[in-house]
Amino acid sequence: MDLGNYLEKTDYSVYRLAKESGVPYTTLSSICRGKVDLEECRIGTLKKIASALKVSPLSIIDGTLSLPIRHRFINDAVELDVSSLPVMLRNSIKELEGYDEANDPLFFDAADTMLLMADRFLAEGVIDQKTYDLLARKYPIA
Repeated sequence: MDLGNYLEKTDYSVYRLAKESGVPYTTLSSICRGKVDLEECRIGTLKKIASALKVSPLSIIDGTLSLPIRHRFINDAVELDVSSLPVMLRNSIKELEGYDEANDPLFFDAADTMLLMADRFLAEGVIDQKTYDLLARKYPIA
């Protein structure tokens, strides 16, 4: 993916990138529109852009930029409003997000515990089957 598409898909504006990288807006704008050949850019410019985006300069040059993965274990494609869940489940989810952020394999044990808790809430009628299914898909145990 080229730099312009990458910025568009990540909601990262050229203006913001200019501010964070120190590369002039006009230079970045020209790069994103394809008016400048990346191979003719100074390595310092590419390093500044790469550093601001937390990617490698080579991925900018060869067009292999890929969208950042928000979570390692949590399925971001599943939409779930946790605000209406019981406090115990919300706390468990907060713990899961911490494990995910740290890339800690204990995530799976915590997800298993959270789903056991969700089983109990389902049996007691506190949550419905749809919510349980969403929890199971969003926070997988394997």
